[in-house]
Amino acid sequence: MRRLLFSLCMVGVSALGGAQNKAASYFPLAHDWASQTPAALGLNPAKIQEAIAFAQAAESKNPRNLEYSHYQSFGKEPYGYAIGPFADRGDQTGVIIYKGYIVAQWGEPSRCDITNSVTKSFLSSVVGVAVDKGLIRSVKDTVASYVPPIEVYGQPVMRPAEEWGKPELLRLFDTPHNRRITWDDMLRQTSDWEGTLWGKPDWADRPDKDASTWLTRPRNTPGTVYEYNDVRVNALALAATGVWRKPLPQVLKEYIMEPIGASNTWRWTGYRNAWIVLDGQPVQSVSGGGHWGGGMFINAFDMARFGLLTLHRGNWNGKQLLSEQWVKQATTPTAAQPTYGYMNWFLNTDRKPLPSAPANVYYHVGNGTNIVYVDPEHELVMVLRWIENNALDGIVKRVLEAFTPSVPDTEIYLTDLKIAGDKATLGKPLNITKRPGYDNQPSFTTDGKKILYTQQSNGQTDIWAYDLSKKTNTALTKTQESEYSATVTPDKKHVSTIRVEADQTQRLWKFDLATGGNPELVLKNIKPVGYHCWYGTDSLVLFVLGNPNTLQVARVSTGQGQVITTNVGRSLLKIPSQEAVSFVHKVSANEWQVEALDMKTLQPKKLISTPAGSEDCAWSSDGTLWMAQGAKLYKWNPKYNTEWQEVANWSSQGIKQITRLAINPQNNKLAFVGQ
Repeated sequence: MRRLLFSLCMVGVSALGGAQNKAASYFPLAHDWASQTPAALGLNPAKIQEAIAFAQAAESKNPRNLEYSHYQSFGKEPYGYAIGPFADRGDQTGVIIYKGYIVAQWGEPSRCDITNSVTKSFLSSVVGVAVDKGLIRSVKDTVASYVPPIEVYGQPVMRPAEEWGKPELLRLFDTPHNRRITWDDMLRQTSDWEGTLWGKPDWADRPDKDASTWLTRPRNTPGTVYEYNDVRVNALALAATGVWRKPLPQVLKEYIMEPIGASNTWRWTGYRNAWIVLDGQPVQSVSGGGHWGGGMFINAFDMARFGLLTLHRGNWNGKQLLSEQWVKQATTPTAAQPTYGYMNWFLNTDRKPLPSAPANVYYHVGNGTNIVYVDPEHELVMVLRWIENNALDGIVKRVLEAFTPSVPDTEIYLTDLKIAGDKATLGKPLNITKRPGYDNQPSFTTDGKKILYTQQSNGQTDIWAYDLSKKTNTALTKTQESEYSATVTPDKKHVSTIRVEADQTQRLWKFDLATGGNPELVLKNIKPVGYHCWYGTDSLVLFVLGNPNTLQVARVSTGQGQVITTNVGRSLLKIPSQEAVSFVHKVSANEWQVEALDMKTLQPKKLISTPAGSEDCAWSSDGTLWMAQGAKLYKWNPKYNTEWQEVANWSSQGIKQITRLAINPQNNKLAFVGQ
């Protein structure tokens, strides 16, 4: 199946069909997961790619060496030393699943990385299976009645004298407070369990700033106060191990992971000192996260399968692996913490955590940040790994915008242009594309004989060329990938484009202008690139996607870029007869201005404020700047004008919105995108 990819360069592109298109839910087989293009399922591909770019730009700034990262954070707590394994993490990664199909993936989705507290959702699930099978009669039962004294493995045969009189067995729920704790309290992190397990006191996990309270504070009644605490989570894991009478990874493998077709590469690890004697065998009690190392090491695809299981209320292709009642309980908040169900099901109650998402969304979250986002209303599952904590809502917002109705088709128009001093005359616009779909980003070849533009057809995006004399349209690039923003290079032999590669990395490439062949990467290390402008054979000015977007100056010879400023628009143009490049600086939501970047000093200066909401520009060789607003075309030349001058209004031609302007080198043709 041809892999189809989409770029943020397609701002405003229409999906092929609306979100109302229906397709039956799909469950992937083991070792096989079908993909669909966003457009094929009625999603706006530009918004999907915009979300991907946003996620990649929001990559976690914490060290990739996770042991090092630990000692910069949790390792500073009392008794914060690591007792489980760490491993260096991979790249920022994601998978988007819609109706069961993979519609986007990036990074390293097959890589097994620590997932930290997403492990808790697997832990609560094996407890759920125990409840469904009657091993635990009710979550309202106290845990104490299920947990006998536990022998720690590896104790000395002959106890030293200093151990005389100390308990030889673990009694997790044998204090007056702990005997009142129910399974429901443990699952909701409202137990206030007291004790020390695997060398970690409960008070040492995320300790109170007031050290005088660590050992003296009164205990809260179970079920009344929420506190996120990994010591208590590990106590639940040990209690569940006793209920199952076998290692929890074996339970998870048999009842969850094998039925959903997960890979055989995930591993659920524990602490090096967390071994007990169970039925005469040494058994490791696994941890509920990576707070001190350990927990689940898993790839993004397997995480997505688990998310798809929870999306379908515990049902996998007709087989109920977790009861619907359990999923209902897991997604029910408590008064103690309205945005938390069972561990680690975070809820979007009142849409406070994620304002852009529906209220019934939930997500499994681990430090890093690792997230399995589940959206029943949109039949959507997303796995996001190694992003900043505050980036999730921005990603969700962009993905959900892909479900909105598609924007109108865009066409490319061509008109005659005549400039005489301060006067400009334009002819009647001619539609040169005349087809349903997305045609955008026109640019002239240096001889003025052709217009290069971006065309999307059947979900695939390539560069096309319109021959002005023959009045014909032909494809220039015909690749498995997608290309945008065609620009003739300074050597006049190539066309440079923004290319979305097989793994959805967005970088600058070039092709032979004559044939559209021989693709060659121009800038290896600068990504994701959205737009570009050549300034000589070695210098480029780039719009680099991010949060925020940045304006960068790069050299081909070094492959390095220098950030000039942030919050810029997509229009980058060499200013005629000046050693400068223009760009739109979005100073604030209501203040956008065209600025000139001096290519010698790399200092920008304001030229003029844009017409409200407009960011697409063109320069004619006489030094006139052109912009549009709605169906109106404006010009500004500092020799003659202090404000924008209206020169055309094409609303009578049925044009409602003008974007993306281009003027030929001969200064007698104007091309623009119209809706």
